[in-house]
Amino acid sequence: MRSFFSTDEEFPTQLQNFEGRTETEIRTLKEKVARLEKLIDGLQSVLMKEWNTTESGSKYRLFEERKSWDNAERHCQGFGAHLAIIDNEAKNGFVTNLINSSETSDFAWIGMKTKTTTQTSTPFTNFDSESPIDGCAVMDAKGVWSIRSCIQLRPFVCQIIKNDVKI
Repeated sequence: MRSFFSTDEEFPTQLQNFEGRTETEIRTLKEKVARLEKLIDGLQSVLMKEWNTTESGSKYRLFEERKSWDNAERHCQGFGAHLAIIDNEAKNGFVTNLINSSETSDFAWIGMKTKTTTQTSTPFTNFDSESPIDGCAVMDAKGVWSIRSCIQLRPFVCQIIKNDVKI
């Protein structure tokens, strides 16, 4: 009957066998990881062909599919992106051109959301019902922003900032 514990003479041989198997398994796993990384790079390049790249290296894409603001943001995150953050005139112009190149877009979601804050919690407001104060930003074909109800279904623009994490 074989004991669980090795004798002193068997131990070095068993250790060498174990180390040899472990090194082989690690080498095999590294080769598999390298193949998977190449496949991922190939898939990413195919996915990115539909994105428009700025001179700074950021990528933008207009999605015609209509979604609420939150669902649009989640869709962007699936690509390692977010709804477009427009913080200068050049970006505003770039996204405006994307919207204008579309056949069906009049307004598209961009990455800005508003929320009211008050010091008191009163149920009374006298705001015009057509001018929401809680809402999400859309951009029109002229590059002008507006606030709309976040549950409206609209096309949207996603942005991947240069140096963001790969998909």
